[in-house]
Amino acid sequence: MITISKEESFYTRAIFFLFGVGVMMIAPRTPDIKANLHVNNGTLGTLFSIGTIGSFVALVYMGQIVQRFGTRNVLIFASTWLYAAMFVQPHIHSTWLFALDQIAAAMGWAGYHITINTFSLHRQKLSGIPILPKLHGTWSAGALITAVIAVGITSHITLAWHIDVGISIIWAITMYSIFKLRHVMIPGTREPGDSETKASVKSIKIFLQEEWIILIGCTIGIMLEVGTNDWATLYTKEDIGVSASLSILPYISFGLGMILGRLNLHIVYRYFTERFLIRYSAIFGGVTFIVLIQFASHFAKSNPHLGLVLAFLAFFLGGIGSAFISPMFTTIATRKSRFPAGFVVAQMALFNTSIFFFTKIIISWIAQSTSITTALMVPGVLLLLTSLFAKLGSEKLSVKR
Repeated sequence: MITISKEESFYTRAIFFLFGVGVMMIAPRTPDIKANLHVNNGTLGTLFSIGTIGSFVALVYMGQIVQRFGTRNVLIFASTWLYAAMFVQPHIHSTWLFALDQIAAAMGWAGYHITINTFSLHRQKLSGIPILPKLHGTWSAGALITAVIAVGITSHITLAWHIDVGISIIWAITMYSIFKLRHVMIPGTREPGDSETKASVKSIKIFLQEEWIILIGCTIGIMLEVGTNDWATLYTKEDIGVSASLSILPYISFGLGMILGRLNLHIVYRYFTERFLIRYSAIFGGVTFIVLIQFASHFAKSNPHLGLVLAFLAFFLGGIGSAFISPMFTTIATRKSRFPAGFVVAQMALFNTSIFFFTKIIISWIAQSTSITTALMVPGVLLLLTSLFAKLGSEKLSVKR
């Protein structure tokens, strides 16, 4: 077992935090993107879905690429690619160019996501300490911070200034953090048995056959997080009817719920098993979100501020219910699979992305043909159904009291 130094812990949290800040910087300003492109909700959601093509292409080989070139090199390239694609988004007014840029950004996202999770799972295994949930919580904290900043500046700073300056700063600090972690990053290798971890059709088929239940459970469990990123701000602005600045608050509340859950998962593990947490967090989050989102939209017709309070509460409780899903299912998959962590994380993301492509389009056109409130019922119900996958979790406590 190794001991993780305070410096390593700090800069590892930093790359997760910066990822959350950077990649979610545009999410609170979705109405500005919609205005730039002059599209309806259905088309906007479809454009967001198209980005998953880039993720799919990158994820097919990302586990192999990380193993071949090492986490440091891949992380430098992926983060630079991602932030360059995001840097130009505020300046795009063509739907076709925006679609291409979404594909490029998604490729960078895939590389960043796989690399930092592979690195963290490797250090978690060597140290014997469950650090991944805290790191996912740190990511959520970054996503929350970027939303809070957006509340204060949306009415005063243009989208272009906000994104271009912000992304430039995030990229520079990310490069410095990677430099500080260079000595503990996983080096590239061609060890014997490497062919077994390649993202070949055969290896992917084996993984899907062995882990398909885990993949389905994880995917439907995180759809509320995906739906919140795409629609929370527009929902509050259009269905609740509040100002652009206030419309970001439910997005922030979801982030608060995620942070509260993830940063305290190591404590929760002392009292509850994985099986218990999957079942009851999914039921709690799904039911409270579905009920409160309906009440919020209903009361907003006569009292928008009451509707906003209920929406804030719906997303907050939904965030708590969703918080445990991704880190727990990732841990379960890497524990049960014969493949190395990098491959597992890449294939989980690949499967998620494939399902997201279709689900996000469905949600988009439900929003267009009915309302965003109705569309958000889809991820709410999917989170509730995640409780059916509780048997995948361990019945033993992960951390001793």
